[in-house]
Amino acid sequence: WPKENSMLERVLRHVTRFASGRVLPQGARLQDRVPAANWVRRLSTEIRPSGFPRRAPPTQYVRFDQRNPSGPETKRGYVLVLGLAGAGGMYYVAHLDRAPYTGRRRMIDISPAQEKRLGEQQFQMILDMNAQQVLPSNHPTTRRISTIGQRIANVTEVKDFDWQFVVIDSREPNAFCLPGGKVAVFTGLLPLTPDDDALAAVLAHEIGHAVARHGAEKLGFMKLLFILQLLLATVIDTYALTSWLVKLLGDLPNSRKLESEADFIGLRLMTEACYNPNAAPKMFARLGQYAREHGASIPKYLSTHPNDRERIAQIEQWLGDVEILYENKCRSSYASFASFSGSYWT
Repeated sequence: WPKENSMLERVLRHVTRFASGRVLPQGARLQDRVPAANWVRRLSTEIRPSGFPRRAPPTQYVRFDQRNPSGPETKRGYVLVLGLAGAGGMYYVAHLDRAPYTGRRRMIDISPAQEKRLGEQQFQMILDMNAQQVLPSNHPTTRRISTIGQRIANVTEVKDFDWQFVVIDSREPNAFCLPGGKVAVFTGLLPLTPDDDALAAVLAHEIGHAVARHGAEKLGFMKLLFILQLLLATVIDTYALTSWLVKLLGDLPNSRKLESEADFIGLRLMTEACYNPNAAPKMFARLGQYAREHGASIPKYLSTHPNDRERIAQIEQWLGDVEILYENKCRSSYASFASFSGSYWT
């Protein structure tokens, strides 16, 4: 043990007083107050030579404060999650709408005028990008497509669209209709449409998207998916994983649902325009065969469109209703016209 008047003796007295709450009298021995093992432990943890400070405890990353899982930060996180979910639910209910022809409930949060402006802007951008490939309006192909498309447009419930039909010289077998009635057909689609009925099936499907305001519905659904992604981020702290889950479980199924609805609406529109609805399943079968031959076929759960076989089977189930309409409206009208023409010229 060191001498009583040494520096270390005074330091040890302070340590002993701190540990036991009592002050040793002058001349008392330290081992009388502090057991040897306890003294060594406190000496090794509390005393350091001059110039050597205590070692700081190692730092570590703690997510969501594991020592206090019910702390204020976690409570604020729960409040934020509940607030987002509640606000999203109220916003959804406040903007509910019914799709034409099917009566399906969906959310749309922009006006038809806003949707039309967006469609016109996008259509103009496409025309500018393909200015050299757009066929003139007096081209026979453009006139054929315009005649078929306008005939279908005339039977829709939409009366404020400024319908426009253009043909783009491209090998891609595709067509689209933007909000406001802006329709484009690629020449690559023409070899797959041998007659007007087949071409009408494609045009009616695309016009069905515009009539049902699927463009506006997708914009609203994207906002809901964004809120869902924020909620998932509170559980899964990986942006790539949450994005993949939202797309796989939300965006792609919704896209396939809209495509099926456009098939239903298009089948009815082409029938009301007196195009043979039996051409629709044959047309989509040719499109599916083309996709398989060119390696464009992908699994259903990764596709924006329904599976070819399921799609054709669904259309064939709907044929029973529209065939009656076709027979009553179109065949009878044609028979009456033929009878009138025969009696007039004889």
